[in-house]
Amino acid sequence: MSTDSTHFICRIHPVALEYKSYGKPHPFVFQHAETVLMQLAQSNHHFKTLYMIGDNPTIDIEGARQAGHPWFSILTMTGVFKGKKNHDEFPADVVVDTVEEAVDYILTKEYTP
Repeated sequence: MSTDSTHFICRIHPVALEYKSYGKPHPFVFQHAETVLMQLAQSNHHFKTLYMIGDNPTIDIEGARQAGHPWFSILTMTGVFKGKKNHDEFPADVVVDTVEEAVDYILTKEYTP
C-alpha cells in the first residue's frame, strides 16, 4: 500500500480496526455454507447430507469433519492429495480417484429409483 493510500485510510479511520478472518477448515465456513444453501433453497428444512469434495485432507476433509452432521467428506486423489488410500490423520468418509467419481458416488447414493 502506498503512503498516499495509507494516509487516506488514517484520515478516514485513525484507529486500526480489529477483525477475524475465517477460512477452511474452520467450522464457521461450513456452517455459513449450509445457511446460504438454505437461503437459496428458500427453506428452513435442514439438509440430510451436504458433501464436501476436496483434495486436501488437512483443509477440506478436516473442515467437514469438524463441522459434523450433515457434512460428508469425499477425498479425491487429484491435486494436493497424492496418497494411495485414505489419509491417516484426517480420514475422509470416502476416497475416490477423481472429482467425476465423487459426483458419480453422490448421484448413486442420492438417487432413489
